[in-house]
Amino acid sequence: MFKRYIVILCVLLGIVGLVLACEPLADPPALPTPVINTVAPVFEPSPEITPTDLPPQLPLAAKVDGAGILLSEYERELASYRASFAETDAIPSDAEMRETVLNFLIEQQLLVNAAHQNGFTLSDQALDEKIQNLSNEIGGQDALNTWMQNNQHTPESLRQSLRLAAEAAWQRDQIIAQIPDTAEQVRARQIFTIYQGDAINAERSLAGGTDFEQIAWRYSPESGGELGWFPRGFLLFPEIEEAAFSLPVGATSQIIQTELGYHILYIIAHEDAHPLTTDARVMLQNKALQAWLNTAREQAEIEILIP
Repeated sequence: MFKRYIVILCVLLGIVGLVLACEPLADPPALPTPVINTVAPVFEPSPEITPTDLPPQLPLAAKVDGAGILLSEYERELASYRASFAETDAIPSDAEMRETVLNFLIEQQLLVNAAHQNGFTLSDQALDEKIQNLSNEIGGQDALNTWMQNNQHTPESLRQSLRLAAEAAWQRDQIIAQIPDTAEQVRARQIFTIYQGDAINAERSLAGGTDFEQIAWRYSPESGGELGWFPRGFLLFPEIEEAAFSLPVGATSQIIQTELGYHILYIIAHEDAHPLTTDARVMLQNKALQAWLNTAREQAEIEILIP
């Protein structure tokens, strides 16, 4: 089954770089939807707004708490997603693509519904500005008309897609804004090897008085085993994170085995409130967003109307 978690985070937040051994996970390409500016758009508070039901005569792919997802929107997103893969890519099966796109649209609608419940809806003026900006970016109205034709959009469907994306982005921003700028963090260095015998030899060298950093550079000549600062929930392997946060500053861990190989940690520093790096903050935002989506999905009434 295609990794829905990764695809949804990529679409709503962006991509976090891959770093070997203990550093953050990478995200694959996102669904090819319109780019959303992270700056909150102009809006008009509407406390009484409820999820908008689309006209019943229009075929729907799904309903989320009564709000309809147009079948045409689903088919358009599916076609765009299929077209995003190069011939050399590992292309998911048709069933996986359909599931990925449908899950994306459902979770986008969950965000939109929550935005409405929280009193936000994109004003027509703000929507007009977004369309004008899009037109300017791609070279004018004629270019926009060509783009809409190539992407099976009408002016009405484009407005609907941009409105949904902007309203989902607003709710997303409310969720990720809860992640603070600082957090409890550890700074550590590691000796890493894929061979158990090397790890045992490194451990013996440390016991004999050899400097940890010297050995770390020997096994990781590109970085010296520097892991930098990281908060809880950031590392690839929880067993390494557990050791890092449980050891005192200046301590060295025992050999820790993971799927990648063998690790020995040295704790350089530990602070209760250290500024988060951009990568770490994005990772925590991703996790907060996914947790919110999981809860919202469990509580929502979702009706799938396509095979």
